[in-house]
Amino acid sequence: VTENYGFVLIDDDESTSSRIPQFAESDDSSENYHKPTMAICKKQLITTTTTPTTPRPTVTEFSSTTSSSSTTQPFIDECEIPIGGSRQVIYLEDYLVIQDTPLSAVNENYLQIGKTSTDGESILLVYFDMEQAMIDAGLSTNIAVTDSKLNFRLTASDDSSDAEWNPGHLTLYPLKHTFDNESTWDSPWILEDEGPTAGVDYYSTVFAQFDKMNKKPETGRWIQTTLTTIVRYVFTSTSYKRDDTGFLIRYVTEDGTDPTHFISLDSPDYTDSEFRPWMDICYVEATEPTPCEDGQIVMYPVNADTYLAQDGLIHGSDSYMYVGNSGWDGYTRALVDFDISGVDSTMALVTPDTSVYLRMWYDGPEMGKPYNDPKQMDRQLVAHTVLTQWDESTATNKISTVSGSNKVSWSEPMMGAGDDYSEDVESSVIISESEGPQDVWFNLTSLFSEWLNETQGDLGVVIKDSLHESIPGYFLKFGSNDNSDETMRPYFWICQEKPTCEPEDGEPMYIEDTKGCVSVANHTLNYCVAKNGPCPDDESVVDLDGYMYGVTAMWDEFH
Repeated sequence: VTENYGFVLIDDDESTSSRIPQFAESDDSSENYHKPTMAICKKQLITTTTTPTTPRPTVTEFSSTTSSSSTTQPFIDECEIPIGGSRQVIYLEDYLVIQDTPLSAVNENYLQIGKTSTDGESILLVYFDMEQAMIDAGLSTNIAVTDSKLNFRLTASDDSSDAEWNPGHLTLYPLKHTFDNESTWDSPWILEDEGPTAGVDYYSTVFAQFDKMNKKPETGRWIQTTLTTIVRYVFTSTSYKRDDTGFLIRYVTEDGTDPTHFISLDSPDYTDSEFRPWMDICYVEATEPTPCEDGQIVMYPVNADTYLAQDGLIHGSDSYMYVGNSGWDGYTRALVDFDISGVDSTMALVTPDTSVYLRMWYDGPEMGKPYNDPKQMDRQLVAHTVLTQWDESTATNKISTVSGSNKVSWSEPMMGAGDDYSEDVESSVIISESEGPQDVWFNLTSLFSEWLNETQGDLGVVIKDSLHESIPGYFLKFGSNDNSDETMRPYFWICQEKPTCEPEDGEPMYIEDTKGCVSVANHTLNYCVAKNGPCPDDESVVDLDGYMYGVTAMWDEFH
């Protein structure tokens, strides 16, 4: 055995003068993510000995002002930290493997997923309490997720199956009901002994896949899938928010037939803690445009949107809108419309100048067809009132709408100032070249009031670059109303006065609840205290004219 005296690093061409590279030194600081580290790939240890119960999820914070590298996570990509954002790591704690009969042998170090000709299908249930983990770490849950990864360590194991390997993917689906650590193959699923059923017990149209497995794993390695869209729904403040209910992971073959083998993943109880499953979340803080302390925030979806480009095509159903200028593609402008008829005419804004904002999700810059190496630059986006009728299903750089067989043109290509849109700037936002994904807010309070009072036609706004529209660079990419990720869609954020509850100072009367609605959980009454009204016949969440399902109040002759 050679004595370990360390290493010396030398330049293989010390005779040539050049800049001397600098390396970070090693110290004991927990903030030093640049210090030298050594990674050792060791032979897998197979043992049936279990370790003590795994502690609460560990949450590690990384800042974009430092390196995103973690010395505890070997050989796996981390989520990409956005500019001005952070990264959190959460280790898996709650998990459960359920299996149809006949059952196979169990090893607490591994999580088995799949099926063989002699053993029933095995499925993995996992639950990362993401919001609570953030709270436990003293962090805000009011965030916009930009990237998220889930990681498992794949282990080569012998399942005693001689069948030919059936190619497929480990596939993750969100559960429809909260993870239950007492689940079995028969319970609590709707179809009972048939186990978890797609579309019934879990969402089958929303999923994340790990890399395709074309053959039986022969060596241990990390596998990864992206959870960004799914995690965004957990943390969004929009009406699209979904509960963090946990996930189901099963092996799905390419041809739709049954699996022929088991796949083994290192469990949270695995002997080597570095091989235990974990996820990370990269995000930016989600801040509202202004406080709304004396009112209530209501978010209204937009009615239509599109963008105009030099290509002459219709982009009303595209997933993204582009603003700016990029190479040979030329400049683009976005159009966003709001249907004022969907707003209660008695609605009042809390303040006359900071109550209505158009929120657009900026997903970062994107290069079009380049020439002369275009560079990203600061762009000042401005919103102008649209004066010409337009239709997202027909609008192009030259056509605003189509009536029958007649095509109605803009006053000039890409819309004419003063004719197709007002020259007055309603709102402006600067997006610098160094900024990453974030919420972008346009203050349209004054224009919205004009729409509401019918002093200005409700034809929406056009968003354009007022600083460098003629200079090639990168497009600014925004989520559209047709984006499959609903959290990216634009909406109007309105701080409006709280409604008055009727009746006011009415005569005392006896009201009986004939349907016997009873609350089984504690509820906080809304600002109207209570409302007399019908109880829904089903358990779905419904909107009772602004009052939430499940709010119940009781009175007697003394109250």
